[in-house]
Amino acid sequence: MNLEGFLRDVLTPLLDHPESLKVEVSGEGRRRDVLVYADPKDRGRIIGKHGRMISALRTLCKTAGEKANLSVDVELYDEDEAEGREA
Repeated sequence: MNLEGFLRDVLTPLLDHPESLKVEVSGEGRRRDVLVYADPKDRGRIIGKHGRMISALRTLCKTAGEKANLSVDVELYDEDEAEGREA
């Protein structure tokens, strides 16, 4: 199961700065955590109106993970939120 490739294929055409897209998959056993990094100007495109796009991506990855007997969690990296945790 190639979550990184799937997300790259889906997201790249939507972004103004596709070169900034980075997808990290981590975890072991039956758990996978997927962290999507994108240019701050493209985050809105990934989130979509009322969060529909990121919600759909999470649903697709979660469903594909279930077929492979994995638990998948997809998150969009947010610099502002990460800075708040460090402070």
